[in-house]
Amino acid sequence: MVGKWIRMLYVIVAWLFPAAILIQVFFVGLSLFTTQPYWDMHIALGHSLVLLPVLLVILAYLGRLSSPAKRLNWLVLGICLIQTEGFAMIRTAVPTLAALHPVLALVLFALALTIALRARTVVRAPVATHPTHEKNTTSGTIDEKRELGI
Repeated sequence: MVGKWIRMLYVIVAWLFPAAILIQVFFVGLSLFTTQPYWDMHIALGHSLVLLPVLLVILAYLGRLSSPAKRLNWLVLGICLIQTEGFAMIRTAVPTLAALHPVLALVLFALALTIALRARTVVRAPVATHPTHEKNTTSGTIDEKRELGI
């Protein structure tokens, strides 16, 4: 029962992350197309956004998600750290490389959306348990397992 609640929380966080990225882009748009700068809000939200991929990784393990799902969450966390902390450090030293910041944001958004779209099937998937005795615990067809990312 706890596994189902953790997986439902995973789905919520998975959808919050791409939504938060869209808010980030909105702040950049406000800064570029209005007379008021919103860069401070963009920076503050950007640094706090890292918490969502961290939470996704934790929930992926607590919810006993499949290995490919866990790897995708780790990839997003790594990219997010590079995006927020890495580019912040090289912005003035290597501006040409730092110009990849918006490109990496697009990659991050695509991956976050992929996680969010796949998250719906996570709640319906059976929670993996460790068998206490020798018993055939495999169930479902290959197509069902493939759909669930098992």
